[in-house]
Parts: sequence; C-alpha cells; structure tokens
Amino acid sequence: MTFAPSSFRDPDARVLAVDGGRVVRVLSARAAAADAALRANGLLDELVRDRLLVPSAPTRDVTIPDGWAAAIESPRLPFVSYPYEWSFGMLQDAALLTLRLSERLLERGVMLKDASAYNVLFDGAAPLFVDVASLAPYEENAPWAAYGQFCDHFLAPLMLEAYRGVRFQPALRGSLEGLSVTDQLAPLLTVADLWRPGVLVHVKARALLDRRTRRLATSLRREVRRAAVPKAAVLRNLQGLHRIVSRLRSRTPSVWAEYDDANTYDAATLERKTTFVAAACERLGGGRLAWDVGANTGRYSRVLAERYRCVVAMDADAGAVDRLYRSVHGTPAARAIVPLVADLMDPSPARGWRGRERAALTERGQPDLALYLALVHHLCLGRGVPLDDFLDLACASSPASVIEFVAADDPMSQAILATKEAAHPGYDLAAFRTLATRRGRIVAETAVSPTRHLFLLTR
Repeated sequence: MTFAPSSFRDPDARVLAVDGGRVVRVLSARAAAADAALRANGLLDELVRDRLLVPSAPTRDVTIPDGWAAAIESPRLPFVSYPYEWSFGMLQDAALLTLRLSERLLERGVMLKDASAYNVLFDGAAPLFVDVASLAPYEENAPWAAYGQFCDHFLAPLMLEAYRGVRFQPALRGSLEGLSVTDQLAPLLTVADLWRPGVLVHVKARALLDRRTRRLATSLRREVRRAAVPKAAVLRNLQGLHRIVSRLRSRTPSVWAEYDDANTYDAATLERKTTFVAAACERLGGGRLAWDVGANTGRYSRVLAERYRCVVAMDADAGAVDRLYRSVHGTPAARAIVPLVADLMDPSPARGWRGRERAALTERGQPDLALYLALVHHLCLGRGVPLDDFLDLACASSPASVIEFVAADDPMSQAILATKEAAHPGYDLAAFRTLATRRGRIVAETAVSPTRHLFLLTR
C-alpha cells in the first residue's frame, strides 16, 4: 500500500493511492478519535448538508498501514483544479467558504487546523472543502493556528488584485506556499493604502510582528506561539476577515470578457456553431469529461454541459473566466462546468515536492471531447504554433475534437497579422484538411462563414 504523492503535509492523515479512483484517508489515533466524535454529534452531516464539506464515511475494505488507526473514504470529484488556475471570484468564494466553515466549527468546539487553499476543490462551479482530517478539537484560549496560512493563501492574493490591480495567478503558480503577506504583499502597499480594509491589521501590523518575531530567541518565540487568545476574539477575527474578503473587487482589466457581446458574429453564425457542437455531442454520445479550450464566457461550455458530466471551461483571460464563473451560478450548468484560468501555450506544469505534489493540467484526466473554437488562428498566426503541431496536440489530448479553422483573410486573423512581419506558409483550409486526415478522420464539416469552417475530428 502506497500514499498519494501529494499527501504528506499532515502528520495525522495521509491519502492512500488505491485503485479505482477512490479517495481514502488513513488517520492517526488522535485524528480517528476526533473524526469519530464529529460523526457521533452529527456535525459532519450538517456541514455536508450545507455544502461546506465533502461527504465521507469510515471504510474497512482497505488494508490500513501500520501506525494508522482508521480509514475514511470520500467521493472523488470529476476534476481537480488548483488556486493558481482560479479566477478572482473563485478564490474569493473559496476563502469565504473556509471562513464560514471555521466559524461553524468554532461555535461547536472544533477548529480548522489547516486553511490551505489546496484544501478546497470545485465541484462544478461550487467550492467544497475536502480535507476532512483538518477538523480538530478546539483547545481553550488557543489562537487560530491556520491564520497565517489563510492570509498567505487567500487574503494576500486577493488584496494584490483588488488593491494593486495585479493578477494573482502567476504569484500562486510560483509558490505553493501562497503569497507572503510579510515579504511580498506588505512592501507593495504604502501609507496611502492604510485606509483600505484589512491593510493596517492583517498586512502592516502582521508584517511588523513577523519581522520582530524572527529576531526573538527560540524560547521567546515559543512563548509567542503559546499566547492565550480567547475564543470570542478568534471568532471576531474570523468574522472580520469574512467582511473584508467579501468586499474585495478585482481591479485588473480583461481583454476578452466582453468578447461574447462585442464580437462580429451574426445570430445565424452563432446558431450554426451551436448546432454543430450539439450534433457532435449527440453523435459521440456524451461522456465523463469534456474540455472547452478558449471557452471565453462559456457559450459552448453550456452546450457540452448537457451531455458531459464535467466540462472544464478554460481560457487564458482571467476576466472572461470570472464572468463565466459568476454567470453559471444558480443554473443547471453550474453542476458540470469547472471554470479554469489556463493558457494552452503555457499550461500548468507539475509542481511541488519532487514535481509530484500538484499534477500538470494534462495529467488530470483525458477528455472524451475537446472544443477549440475561435482559437487556432490566435495560436498559429498570433503565436507562431505550426498548424501540424496544433493538430498533433489536439489528437493526442482527446479521441475527438471540434476545431474551428479561421482563415488568414478572416477579419480577426487580419487584425492579428497587422502587427506581424513574417508570413505563415501552409496555413490554409486545404492544408488543414490534409493534415487532419493524416492524423484521423474528419467525421463532419460545415462552413459557418466564408472564412470559418467547423470540423469534428476523431483520431
């Protein structure tokens, strides 16, 4: 029996690597006792019912390794995404979920010992806390041990985007430990920012305290850690953080968030595209997982959501992804669509300890169908990807794909080429058909305009 490569940070719980895609955690004797108590008083059932916590149950059909006391099993979500792939609204909602859960727990004599953003996953467009083993008994007058982690994983990235207009995704992708309030955010905020909610207490004062604590002797640092904090004060801090986080708003511009409203497609062209995608889903019979690459605000992701259990709607423009995320709330599509900030030219690589703690985007499940609509000209004409290389990627990534070929004389292609000097030989409709048939079969094709053709390819 082996452990999942991403599971090693909590000494009281590890996730087993078991067959069949199961999520099984083994618990230490201390964690097992805490888990049993939470189940006995009904708290876990309440949190699951209120969509704060992933369901879990004890299991006895796995071999528990030596040194561990019990095992619990949770359902596996269809797709795992990471905080550096979330939009502002997604990270904000994940932060609010963590705070709501912490408040509920504290009121019942339980404390969340870890506030890592990686403990939250998205079930469709809904955040869900998944690390059941992070719930531990509250110790009287103990501070919230996860406060610093919450600030680095949630508060600092959100403030960076809200107060400085800088996207947080590159910072979180650069470090799995989050964005340091003391070393990275505090130097960016000036005296003029002290009026902003949360800056004085949670950024400047904390940075000052951290710097002073670093200079203390070991014995004194232990005294600081053991400082008594009344339960009421911890609860007030959680409630204050909730107010601050809920009021933050992104200040970063978006290139493509308004594209779906401002593009030059007429209604008939949009209808032809929608009909073609729906027919492709019908022909293929739906499935478990689909990708919408370059999804923008998700017009066609919603079509996929009618036939696929999970639709990863990815776009490089975080503003467009955020608009998609907010627009699907309260709709049937929210159960299936997982929005993702991802650039096909630079997808998330494997990260963390030994490169195995966080899987690369391409290693988290092969889609049954992938859409590449209004994308190929941006990659090939705008960023220099050879057409045959793009088709290699499309055929390797999924057994079926819908591709919109946009000719070089299309108005959008011409706008892209207006700032380019070099020509792109071999980029034309005939070449596309030839290269596609070398890699698979063109199952269906239709022209949606004189310069745009849709293809359903199977490898």
